[in-house]
Amino acid sequence: MHTPTQIRNRGRHLHTALDQVIEQRAWSRPKRRAHQWRTLRSLVQHAHDHIPLYQRLFNRAGFTPEMLDDWDDLSKLPLLTKQDLRTAVKPDLLAKDNRDDIRWLASSGSTGVPATIARTEDSLWHYMACNTALFYDWCHGQPLSNGLYLVDMAPDSIDFAAADLLSTTVPASRILSVHDPVAKLTRELLSIAPDFISSYPSTLRAIALDLRTQKRVMKKTQLIHLTSEMLDAHTRHLLAHVFPNARLIETYTSTEGGLVAWQCMHDARWHIAETNVICEIVDDHGLPTDGLGHIVITDLTNTATPILRYRGLGDLARWEPEPCPCGSSARSIRHIEGRSAAMLRTLAGAIVSPYAITNAIEDIPGLSQYQVLQKQAGILGVRIIAESDTQVPRIESAIRHALGAAWTLEITSVSKIAAPSGSHKVPLVISELPIAA
Repeated sequence: MHTPTQIRNRGRHLHTALDQVIEQRAWSRPKRRAHQWRTLRSLVQHAHDHIPLYQRLFNRAGFTPEMLDDWDDLSKLPLLTKQDLRTAVKPDLLAKDNRDDIRWLASSGSTGVPATIARTEDSLWHYMACNTALFYDWCHGQPLSNGLYLVDMAPDSIDFAAADLLSTTVPASRILSVHDPVAKLTRELLSIAPDFISSYPSTLRAIALDLRTQKRVMKKTQLIHLTSEMLDAHTRHLLAHVFPNARLIETYTSTEGGLVAWQCMHDARWHIAETNVICEIVDDHGLPTDGLGHIVITDLTNTATPILRYRGLGDLARWEPEPCPCGSSARSIRHIEGRSAAMLRTLAGAIVSPYAITNAIEDIPGLSQYQVLQKQAGILGVRIIAESDTQVPRIESAIRHALGAAWTLEITSVSKIAAPSGSHKVPLVISELPIAA
């Protein structure tokens, strides 16, 4: 429970951040680019002068801030990897003379080994303000007040930090932990009957499966915001069945980059949050590509642990070259085509998108949930929750039709597919094969 003084101070922070976000949204593309360049130069100089991690990275790459003369020089700036963050100790990630209020946050990723960064309180208020402005857009200027937020309440998660700030305006009873049992979350959802839900795809999928088992349909829900994970078509169809009147909206966020992009309400593309990040798509050598490549981000909002040319998100995408029907001048990417950590590999070493499998089996009747695991090239383990074992031959046939006969398939019926230890996410596709950093 916050005191009146705390609420007043928090309100002041939120209003300041909202004023900034509203002003930035009106900027022209040239003004956004000028802001990006000016902020990039400042962050690079700050990292060079004060952050031990970057002092080592820059020295190893032979890079100095003076080498950044224009945008063509961006590739001279060394890439930052998740392994760089994982192996760094806290004193290497923060300037010794830091005077900003900060929070230490961790993003475990697929290996469970935490990558820790420091974020300023101002950057977190900016993150919340951006999401508040988007929510206002999604509601066409008439925000829905009966909301429910399903959040990762691990103390070092960015969503826990955001939930703490959100509690300034949202009752604690409307912010639930995704680590609670699914049955409890389902009961709360039925009791509240929210107009708006903010969640992760895997959490809401588990609740929707529970509701479908109970033959319950949530017709009152009008809007569902999903973030942090890839939304597959199987889950989308399930949510459309259980929440038939709800519009699904996604945002692309991360601990390291905050708000990176949001899904356009008029098109399938994702608009880059260009006042928050610089987004690149690069090939395996770190050079720009117009084809499918790795997403690389530079966070423009956080000075505590600067995130400069970070490739550790592990996501793949390609630029959308055509103008958006919505009229936005922000650059956009096509559908995020899967985490590089989840890309599959043939026995010959060829890379295969996980969508090859998810698209092949997602509409098979009686298939409630599934998970694909690859530990060896050319071999796939598929765990399924299905109404009966009679679905197994059909699933195997669909996968072989999509991938070819060369794969070895091991399909197993299970009663439950749980999240990995220490995580709230239940990934659809897991690859344990080594990938580039």
